[in-house]
Formats: sequence, structure tokens, C-alpha cells
Amino acid sequence: MLNRSKRKTNAKADEVFSSIKKQLQNIDSEIALEYLTWLDRKTAYLNQSINKLGYGAQPDNLSRGDVVWVEFGINVGTELSDYKTHGHYALVWAIDLGNVVVIPLSSRDAPGSLLTFDLGIIEGLNDKNENAHSFLKLDAIRSVSKRRIARMNGQDTGKITLQDEMIEKVKRAIEMAFLN
Repeated sequence: MLNRSKRKTNAKADEVFSSIKKQLQNIDSEIALEYLTWLDRKTAYLNQSINKLGYGAQPDNLSRGDVVWVEFGINVGTELSDYKTHGHYALVWAIDLGNVVVIPLSSRDAPGSLLTFDLGIIEGLNDKNENAHSFLKLDAIRSVSKRRIARMNGQDTGKITLQDEMIEKVKRAIEMAFLN
């Protein structure tokens, strides 16, 4: 019985892989390859989770107000996507068991958006342009597995921790966006 079930599963998987391959033929090869790379990475996350394997290198003592590197993946339409970036900086807002609620950060404003807020300069975040502002992307708040969080390069603790004044600014932005 198990072999029959396994054969059915393998046949269905072959159908799905064939469908994916067919659909990707009409997409720019660079984009298709990046998507497949993300799908492979997401499959590795699934495997690690199902088999209860350990996490990759995490920033030290994650807490609210930490800026970390997060792999969001290749997403649809205008959703925040890692296309060509392989991750984004994000602000840790809450931690619950193996999940972390994060708010993505961007180096670009979104004029006209009611859910993008200028946080100003986050010290240590933009080594290439120390005067670059960081924008809070409240339209892309999400809960992610800790498996998607990686240590930031060049930071001893693997993260940057915001000052209390900046965390208060984030609280006010959330209140303005969602509670008023």
C-alpha cells in the first residue's frame, strides 16, 4: 500500500514540476532562475522545519527594535520581494516561539503611500551612504520563521539595535497607520 501511495505522490510531483517548468518558459531566464533558487531555499526551510533541524546562525538575543537581515522570498506583484537582493533589512517587532513579526525597511520612499514612514538615518545600517534614510514599510509587516533571519554582515552581534527614541517613532507610525 505504501508503494502505491508513494508512486501516486511521485506522479503528482512530476506533474507539478512539469507545470512549473512550462510556466517559467515565458518568463525572463534570469527571473526564472532566481525564482527557482528561492523555491529551492524555501524547500530547504521546509525540510529543516519538518525534520526539526537547528536554525542557521542567528543574531544574538533577538528583541524588539533589532534590525536584522530577512529572506522574504520572491513574491507576487508589488509585494515586497527579494528579487536581486536575496533579502532585506527588517525591524523585529515581536517574537513568539519560532516566529518573528518583522517590519521591512527600505532605502526608498514611496510617495503617496500612507504606510511608508521615514525613520531617518539608522546608524551603522548604510555603510555606503551614511546619510541615507531608512523607510519603514508598514504595508509589508509579516510574521516569519526564525529560519528566514540571518546575521547582518559587519555587525558583531549580527544585528543593529535601535535607540529607544527610534522605537517610539515606530510605535507612533504604527498608531497613525492602523489605529487612527
